[in-house]
Amino acid sequence: MIALKNTDIGFDTTLFSIEETAFGKGKVHVLLGKNGVGKSALLSTISGLISPAVGSLTLEGKLLSDYSFKHLAKKIAYVRSNVTEVPFLTVDAFLLLGRYHYKTFLGGHSGEDYALIQKAKELFGIAHLAEKFTNELSSGELHLCAIAKAYVQQTDYILLDEPTSHLDYANKRKVYELLSEMAKAHNKGIIISTHDLDLAFKFPFDFYLIDSKNKNLKTIRTFKEVEKEFI
Repeated sequence: MIALKNTDIGFDTTLFSIEETAFGKGKVHVLLGKNGVGKSALLSTISGLISPAVGSLTLEGKLLSDYSFKHLAKKIAYVRSNVTEVPFLTVDAFLLLGRYHYKTFLGGHSGEDYALIQKAKELFGIAHLAEKFTNELSSGELHLCAIAKAYVQQTDYILLDEPTSHLDYANKRKVYELLSEMAKAHNKGIIISTHDLDLAFKFPFDFYLIDSKNKNLKTIRTFKEVEKEFI
């Protein structure tokens, strides 16, 4: 479980505060809110990229700051909204980066690594892109590959910042279906931010709203509660 208590969230200044909340495994947790309220800042904090100025952040009962970089990479995968292409790196090689922290003693990759990559390509429908360079991909294709790389990383938790923003409707729906299945079948805790409200509410996800007025995080259960924030 990822737990935050009396935590201030923000990059240079506090954007909002969390009194107490927890994100468990086996579920997809969806962060909603206006642009600039702190969704990306919260994901960056949970990933360990930035530290909370105030309060505690724990992973499985242990302070996140006490994890080594390598150990944390085996626990949490993070896909940012602005996925960066790597020139002259094929999709297969890009996916293999997700297994970097599982390299063998001699620095090689195992058969399990390659099997996971093959499965990820099939799941996300990107097998036809395997030999393409990442700088040859469209924004939508690159994002699908980045999500597939997070799957290959085989972590307990996956954080996704607006994962469907560059995808067409069919692929958006496919990603949500896959995330829902991954959470249930593989007991993963998945936390995403999104503006695809209509589509996200078609799934049995847990929803959280960053309230721009009160500058806090609250659990919501109906679409109407979200509408009040945006009207």
